[in-house]
Amino acid sequence: MYCPECRLEFRDDIATCSECGARLTEAAPTDPPEPKAEWLELETVLQTSDAALLAVARSLLDAEGIPSFARGDLLQEFLGWGRLPSGTNLITGPVELQVPADRSAEARDLLAVHVVTSEAPLDESPET
Repeated sequence: MYCPECRLEFRDDIATCSECGARLTEAAPTDPPEPKAEWLELETVLQTSDAALLAVARSLLDAEGIPSFARGDLLQEFLGWGRLPSGTNLITGPVELQVPADRSAEARDLLAVHVVTSEAPLDESPET
């Protein structure tokens, strides 16, 4: 028996899919399931022009299973001719490291502990 939604295989004595609840069929599904898009609200947790700092921050987030998106990273490389010595692009500004809104507090805490830099994570003011 096969689930037409999840494409999982089950024993013959099972009638419904334990994952999605769909009614099982005897024929194996032939078409791949269509991907389901999910809209996520993202929050910026770090702004930086330092490519090395961005790589470290992303690896820390990846290690904790926090998905991230570096907004403006590829655009900076495409428009690299406008960079200042600090690494900032005159047109695009710094790269914004974004994470899902429901994981932003966890990401900020992680970056505050592990990333030592003159560029503070957003919503935090550097100590004077």
